[in-house]
Amino acid sequence: MSDIPEIKPLIRESSTSESTNVKVVLEELEAGTVQIPDYQRDSDQWDATTKSLLVESVINNLSVPAFFFEVGLDRDGVERNQVIDGQQRLTTLGQFYRNTFRLVPSAEANYISPNSLHYAGKTFDELPAVYKAAFLKYRLTVIKLRDLENMRLEVFRRINQGGTPLSGQDIRLAYWGEHAPSLAFVRLAGIYDGHREASQRFILSAARNYGLTYPWENTPAQEAWKDLWEDKELARGQTASEMFLWSLMAAQYAELDAIIQNRDALAKLNVRFSQGIDEAMDVYCAQLNYQDRNPSQPTILFTIADLRAVVFPHFADWIAHLGANGPSLDVRKHRTIASLIGGAYRAGLNAAGMSPQQWTKAVEFIRRPVETASQLGIEWPQSRRWDGAKGHRAQLEAASQIAARIAE
Repeated sequence: MSDIPEIKPLIRESSTSESTNVKVVLEELEAGTVQIPDYQRDSDQWDATTKSLLVESVINNLSVPAFFFEVGLDRDGVERNQVIDGQQRLTTLGQFYRNTFRLVPSAEANYISPNSLHYAGKTFDELPAVYKAAFLKYRLTVIKLRDLENMRLEVFRRINQGGTPLSGQDIRLAYWGEHAPSLAFVRLAGIYDGHREASQRFILSAARNYGLTYPWENTPAQEAWKDLWEDKELARGQTASEMFLWSLMAAQYAELDAIIQNRDALAKLNVRFSQGIDEAMDVYCAQLNYQDRNPSQPTILFTIADLRAVVFPHFADWIAHLGANGPSLDVRKHRTIASLIGGAYRAGLNAAGMSPQQWTKAVEFIRRPVETASQLGIEWPQSRRWDGAKGHRAQLEAASQIAARIAE
């Protein structure tokens, strides 16, 4: 009878819905009682037209979607609300209120006519008084979530199924990134422009919480990394940090597989695995989190010291040399590039010592992995599963073999 689950709701307390005006929420954001988590998608996801249409909805008292906050208490017992959904909308409202962007002209947005002539092209301070008052008094619907405990990840994913959802990597770093400097470093490695607002927010947070610095700063690879991702649709969310994570998995595919095949290890990490590649990335991140929180235990994967001193310099060196030894890289090949970089780490192939002929092979592999692998006498497996002869584990092993052949 002890194995029968207790009859009770998964979360002790139901969500509550509150209504508060824009001015109050922006003041709370300024005071820090409403906080945008470091892991949140950056505010540059929206273009000026999208931002302008949101502001138009607010000043005309049109409906906007509800905001989701997760309620917690700080050490002093003060309530702190983390923005789980609505960060871009909230950031947009704050930017407009601070006059850091101006509404686009009527020719660039499908404003409600004819009223738009009173606000198109204007900043907040330039609005007629009636619109300023409407903006500040506009009532936002805020849904507050409490006591999520171990259901936090599932709730977070369900909330983000609509609209412009967070990527798997966004959610992965959000869930396992807490108290984990190794995952903070993975996130830092994914920043391709350190001057963007969300980038600055996380760089400062990583420095404050973990003593980490932005690893691309003043390196030969900085511009190549930025060129790879800047202004690319795929750069939204955390795809760039996923590329770095993928290189780590390629360098340690055997170590990762040993964890995956060990049911006790998965139970210890409290992570599910049913052969999906996203779940394999979950396992890798969960193990990094465990190592950071249990420094006295033996490590299986890279430590934060390894990442900073050895692994990232290898990754950055490859990015710099790839930018110099071939045509512009296609960012859609980011996993293939990462697989080769991780395989090269495992095979001991350093970018700085490669000949022009070796670079030709490397670039050809990135461009045409199946064909180039076949020319090298290696099969390039392709499957959505982790295990099996065609799975991603076999693919990452093949990447290591290909790097070794290039090194010959």
